[in-house]
Amino acid sequence: MEKILRFKDIKPTPVLYTDIVYSSRMSDFNTHISNLHMNIIVPTMEEGRIIKSPLFIWLEGGAWKTSSPYYRLGELSYFTNNGYIVADVEYSVESNNCWPACIEDVKTAIRYLRKNGDIYGIDTDHIYIGGESAGAHLAVLSALIDDKYITDEYKEYPSDVNGVISYYCPGDTDIPINNYFNYYDQLVRNDIDNNPILKAEINPLTYINKKTCPFLMFHGLSDTLVPVECSKNLYNKLIEYHTEADLYLIEDAEHADIRFSQPYIQKLVLEFMNRHL
Repeated sequence: MEKILRFKDIKPTPVLYTDIVYSSRMSDFNTHISNLHMNIIVPTMEEGRIIKSPLFIWLEGGAWKTSSPYYRLGELSYFTNNGYIVADVEYSVESNNCWPACIEDVKTAIRYLRKNGDIYGIDTDHIYIGGESAGAHLAVLSALIDDKYITDEYKEYPSDVNGVISYYCPGDTDIPINNYFNYYDQLVRNDIDNNPILKAEINPLTYINKKTCPFLMFHGLSDTLVPVECSKNLYNKLIEYHTEADLYLIEDAEHADIRFSQPYIQKLVLEFMNRHL
C-alpha cells in the first residue's frame, strides 16, 4: 500500500533534560552536601527548536520522607505534548533536612526556573505548580506563602505562580492523617499538637487570602491515609475568600490511586491551566 499522509496539526516532540542541579544544601547533620535535582521536559519542533511555553512544576509525594523527580515523568509528558514545559522537582526530605528546608527548596526551584527561562523556553508569565500528597502540601504552601522562606539563591526573582493543582493534599493540620502516627510530625520533627505556632505555620489554611491564585483539587473518597476532609476544608476556606477553586472527589479512589492518572483527569488539569493563560 502506498499512501500520502498530510498533517494539519503538528504536535511538538518532548525532549528530556535530566538531573539538573538547581541547588545544594548541607544535610545529614551537616556531614555532607546534597545536590537537589530537577528533570525538565520541553516541547521542541524541527531541528530541536524549543517552543516558548508555559511551565508546569510538579512535586511528587513521599510523606516528606522521600522525594523523587522521576516517578511521574512518563505521565507528565502528556502536558508537554500539549504545549507545556514540565519541571519535576526534587526537594529536601525529613531524612536529611526537616522543615523549612523543603519549602525553601520549592521556592528556590521556582526562582531558578524564572532565572533560566530563556534557556528552557519558559513563558515566565505563566507558571503553574502541582503535586501529590506531601508534594501537594508543598505546592499549595509555595503558592500561598510569600517570600518569607527565601534563600540567597536567585533571590532577585519572584516565586509566585498562576495556579495550583493539588492531588489528595494533607491540607489541614487539625485533621490527623491516619490512625497510627502523624505524618506532619515527620515534616517538622516536632509534636505539632503541643506547638500551636508551628502547627499553624505548616497549615495551608493559615495563609489563604483574597489574593490567592486559582486552585484545582482532586481527592479520593476512599482515601484511608489522608482523609478527604483535608481537601474539603482547604476548598471551603478558598471559597470563603472568593478564590476560584474546583474540587473533584473521585469515587472508590484510595490514596495515590491509578484513577488519578486517567486521561479524563489529565484533560481537566490541562483545561484548568489553559483557562488561565
